[in-house]
Amino acid sequence: MFRIALCDDNLSFLEYEKSIIEKYFTDCSAEYQCDAFLSGEELIDLGNAIRKYNLFILDYDMSGLSGFETALKIYDVFPGAKIAFATNYYDFTREGYRYNAVRYLVKLEKTFVNELTECVGFVFNAEPPKTILLELSDGVLEVAIDDIVYLKSEKHYVEYTIHNKGDTYYGRRCSLDDAQVELPGYFVRVHQRYIVNLKRAIQVKRYEVIVGKDRKENTIIPISRNHFDEVNRKFCLLKGDIR
Repeated sequence: MFRIALCDDNLSFLEYEKSIIEKYFTDCSAEYQCDAFLSGEELIDLGNAIRKYNLFILDYDMSGLSGFETALKIYDVFPGAKIAFATNYYDFTREGYRYNAVRYLVKLEKTFVNELTECVGFVFNAEPPKTILLELSDGVLEVAIDDIVYLKSEKHYVEYTIHNKGDTYYGRRCSLDDAQVELPGYFVRVHQRYIVNLKRAIQVKRYEVIVGKDRKENTIIPISRNHFDEVNRKFCLLKGDIR
């Protein structure tokens, strides 16, 4: 699960940020947790528990601890923390990079929704690869989730096409629905018989998606009419073409 900590002394703005983040994760069907804090002190009081967060979004100009002061205390406990700053002022954006900011977000900009969405997506998609154990007919295989290119239903079995394994693996007796439950939200149902890893998708066009194991080897997979709009929307969101 991807976890975000928001810290701002303006409650209404916290709710606004939460609504933007909720829409992002709803659209990409990914699990997330978003916790809100009204002061840097409240956040820091969590102690070592702050290490559970994948992303911190801190208001610069808070009463008590400022955003930068809060960031320094976070780094004391969690040196690898990913921190973005939100501010009403352009003057602080450069200073934010001195604190290893992954992004700075100007609240007053009309583009704030897109900028916050892009910031969350950037960190979310940069997370270290996770693995999954596949119980196949000839044993158990551990693979990186992002190396799975697509899944295909074959009668009572699911066939996995996996990059970096040099083969297509058959023999897992389960339904396509059961297989999808185990995978992140960027694995989408495109057809009655197919699930595609949108991170491996190169192009979505009407009623087909092109996926690639690498730059030289691509596969065309059909998209059902009733799945096309949702697949295209999620593909655009994941690739950063946010409208």
